[in-house]
Amino acid sequence: MNNIIEDTEIIITTKKKNDVKNCEHDRISKFKTQSSLKNYFREIIDKIGVCDSIQSKYPNEFLDFCEVFKRHSDYPEKFIGLTDIKINYNPEFKNQLVVYIIKNNGEIDNVSVLNNCISGKPKDYLKIAMRVSIQPQIDEYKNNNHIRVCELCGEHNRIEIDHHSVKTPFNKLYNDFISINSSQKLPNTFDDTQGHIKCFREIDNNFQEKWIEYHKENAILRMLCRACNGSQPKYKINKLLY
Repeated sequence: MNNIIEDTEIIITTKKKNDVKNCEHDRISKFKTQSSLKNYFREIIDKIGVCDSIQSKYPNEFLDFCEVFKRHSDYPEKFIGLTDIKINYNPEFKNQLVVYIIKNNGEIDNVSVLNNCISGKPKDYLKIAMRVSIQPQIDEYKNNNHIRVCELCGEHNRIEIDHHSVKTPFNKLYNDFISINSSQKLPNTFDDTQGHIKCFREIDNNFQEKWIEYHKENAILRMLCRACNGSQPKYKINKLLY
């Protein structure tokens, strides 16, 4: 099965009689809200888990991904040359599964299926780089707490590290730090980690170090199961102009 994006459409060809021949197969149009669509793809990603070829092993889900890619803010440019999709753990956030597209030139790029492809909004690269830079603190907290149990319900499975959603949600820390440093020009171009995640450039080391220290002094972390973590109230961040 050969798959490419051509003339702003994802073209699927196949020799198997029972395979869907194009993305008009569309099983996602039935979802009327962004929340239900997001939950659908979260369940798909969790069901598949680590997989080096969605195209060959999960052909129907492959077509679902192709269809939702059309909602991405950088469609079709980002997806030109797509030949396959894979899922692997994020090298920086090690318990998080990430969807990657594989292109015919060998390039591999991550896709924000649960955010950009649902809302159509571009990624906030500054926030992503800030998350990456404090990941060692998250790992240290996790490694120093060997008894892993949800603080709210007592569950022992699928434990995640949470920025306390009432006291110090990540978005509040982010917003407050940016406000404190409003006189400083914010980083607006970024490097990529080995896992294709945006990170700070060396030229922005001063900003990064200030943020790391601020987070260390102010963040309150806790352990929650995935269900409790996902049900926590969301802090609404102020829109930043830069």
